This record gives sequence, structure tokens and C-alpha cells, in this order.
Amino acid sequence: MRLSGRLVDEILEAAREGKPRENGITIASDSLNSSDLGLLEQSADYIDIVKIGLSLPLMVERSWLLERVHHYHDLGVKVMSGGTLVEVAVQKGIVPQVLDGLGELEFDLVEVSELAGELSLQTKQMIASKASELSMEWVYEVGRRDRPLVSAGETISKIQEALNLKSHRVIIKVPKVGTGAGGGDTQREGTWDVLNEVAGTFGPPSLIFEAQEMRQLSVLVLEFGPTVNLAGVPLNEALVLEMHRLGLTVETLGLSRPLQSFEGPPAVKFVYHLVRTEHPIDQATLCLRSGLPRRTVQAALSTLVESRLVREVSDSSDLRRRSYTMR
Repeated sequence: MRLSGRLVDEILEAAREGKPRENGITIASDSLNSSDLGLLEQSADYIDIVKIGLSLPLMVERSWLLERVHHYHDLGVKVMSGGTLVEVAVQKGIVPQVLDGLGELEFDLVEVSELAGELSLQTKQMIASKASELSMEWVYEVGRRDRPLVSAGETISKIQEALNLKSHRVIIKVPKVGTGAGGGDTQREGTWDVLNEVAGTFGPPSLIFEAQEMRQLSVLVLEFGPTVNLAGVPLNEALVLEMHRLGLTVETLGLSRPLQSFEGPPAVKFVYHLVRTEHPIDQATLCLRSGLPRRTVQAALSTLVESRLVREVSDSSDLRRRSYTMR
């Protein structure tokens, strides 16, 4: 009787594409708890990056931390510092020294967050340049967990500036429901309006959504699809998040199979995302929401219909007009 390998790989087709992944990235949070490493070998295939948050990289023995970083690298997992560390470095005027230390510890990415306040463009450029000099990428984070997101326009402006500065991707911190002014359903609806407008502007592959609760992560999977980029999952719950991605939980049961098995250009995947999040939607609206030329949208829709990912339906208000929805 053969017991090697994962059962999920035998019974589900294309359960998960291999690393390095362009979509469906998972960033797990590591609080340096030694017991978390017990399941790491089982969950490493589903983790792309581990974030060691707060100022923890400053507080532990360097040789011990370097050994932990090497362990992650051996498993194909990159290591990133958290935004708090840069906040401390900016406030104390020790950014170069902190980045040098992270480089010596072989960190792969540095997170810069709004917790550091309104950083000047010059400061952001300095951080980006220094990180690049040390062969590290940098990732900008917008939003705070204790308050609602600012307007879609302001969020889009911040993301665009970060992407112009070659931020690897941009992390959007999704606030907890009920935090900040107002709370309740109004805040929840406002948050999702901003998230959908931002995703419609940049396309989900450029963004990483960070949430602190597993139920929020499962909702993000349902909203943006199994290949959405996610952060904030505790290291010991990476397998649970993967079950959400594969539709193997009560919350995500019936979720469509991941898009990674579909080979196509970014424009097609972007149109697919818009259909998924806003269906039914007509071609004119797709052109407006995506900013893509009509010919490109038409070609993408033809590909998606032929691939049986999307279906074309008649508009009940005007039978001459066609709309597109999920299968």
C-alpha cells in the first residue's frame, strides 16, 4: 500500500501550482515560536514568504535567526521583515544600519508601512535604493488594521507611487470589521467598495491583501478567487488557508477551481477577475473598468468563453446586448 505523497494531489486536478508563483502568493507571519516549525515541512509548499514582524529581528541572537532564515530558504520560502521595524528605524534615524543588518541576515524583502507616518518621497527612494543595493526587494503597505481604509482615490494614489518606486507588490491591510468610526455594515460595505475599485484599477496580481482573521482571509478568497495574494496568516494556519483556496472548507465549498491551470496573458486574467467580482457585466463596462482597448477585451472574453470559465448570456433588459457571468 503506497502512502507517500499528499492525498489531495491524487484526487484533485492541479491542486496547486508550484513555486515560484506569480499568483496565489501566501505570506505567513512568524512570531519566532519554535513550535511553529513542526508543521513547516508540511505547509512549506503553500507558503511563499514568511514575515518576521515587529522589531523581532533586532531582539534575538543573530546566529540563531540566520539559522532560521536558512531553514526557510532550504524549503523555498523567502523571508521578509515587518513594517514596524522600518518605523522604528525612521524614528530613530538608523535606517541604513537596520537595512545593513537585514542584508547580513539574508532577508529577501523589507516591508515599509504607513505606520511609519507620511514618509517623504525622498525617504522612500532612499529605502528602495538601499534595499536594492543589498539585493533585497521592498514592499509598501497601505492601510491600518485599527481604522477604515481611506478613499479609493487616495489609496490608488499611494499604490501607484509605490509601484512607480518599484515596490515588489503593494500590501493592503484590511481593517477588522467594526473598527474605526462608524463600524458595522456601512464600514464593511465601504471597505469592500474601496478594495474592489483598487483591484479593478491595478489587477489583483499587483496587490497582496493582509487580514488578521482567518474568516476575513476566507472572504477574500471568495471575493477575488483562489489565486488572490494573501498575507497575515499565522504560520501554523497556512494549511487552513490552503484548504480555503482549494474549496475544501464549509466557507469555500463549491469555489471554482484555481485559475492557475489556465494559461493566458495578464489581460485575460484581469478580465476574468472583473467578470468574477462584478458578474453579470457587459463588454462596455468591462472596457471602462479595465481601461483595456475594446479589441483586447473582446479577445479575452472569447478566450474565457472557449475555456468554459465564463459564459455569455442575454441581457434581460435588452436581448440584443450580451453580458458575461461565471459558469
